[in-house]
Amino acid sequence: MNFLGAIFDQDGLLFDTESIFQSSWIAAGREMGVDVPEAYTHGVCGLGRSRLPEMVRRYMPSLDPEAYISRALAIASTRQLSEVPVLKPGVAEILAFYQENDIKMAIASSSTRKVVAHNLESSGIRKYFTAVVTGEDVTQGKPAPDIFLLAAERLQLSPERCVVYEDALTGIRAAHAAGCRPVMIPDRLQPTPEIRAICTVYPSFREVLAADRRN
Repeated sequence: MNFLGAIFDQDGLLFDTESIFQSSWIAAGREMGVDVPEAYTHGVCGLGRSRLPEMVRRYMPSLDPEAYISRALAIASTRQLSEVPVLKPGVAEILAFYQENDIKMAIASSSTRKVVAHNLESSGIRKYFTAVVTGEDVTQGKPAPDIFLLAAERLQLSPERCVVYEDALTGIRAAHAAGCRPVMIPDRLQPTPEIRAICTVYPSFREVLAADRRN
């Protein structure tokens, strides 16, 4: 391993939570009398809060963006805070391996501080992370690089010494813009040729762990 820090997204990467967001967008739209198109639910995966209104205006112009977004995120938050999230395959192993090898770790998630704290504590993995950065800590969300730059700063490392693990295209773009080393582990979205050109792709953390042990 030729890096000193590992920065992790949360939803869809560490935890199997993207289905909660997908169903929450649809439920909020149904309440407001709109069928939410698949292009919207796919397009907002990993997107920072500040970028959501433009997506609503693009795909559902009849809706009030702030009212719709607030309702959908409230539905998602209620569900997340009432459930213990399911860790994705290989997560526990990679976190323990990095801790054993003195790799500093951080969370960089667009979710709220309350939801991130709940997920980390209830799943038992909070102990691994030196720093936790959420969407509430930055002005510009992903694909802007701000959240990853702040995470690297809190790890007291330069961005180029940090690998970033993401499942979303916007997150990979943000990590690349920050000067970090992006790695995509796809969840609902597969990497495009553009994304493959700027990151490494692994099917799961188990494959990441195997590669890191070889290096």
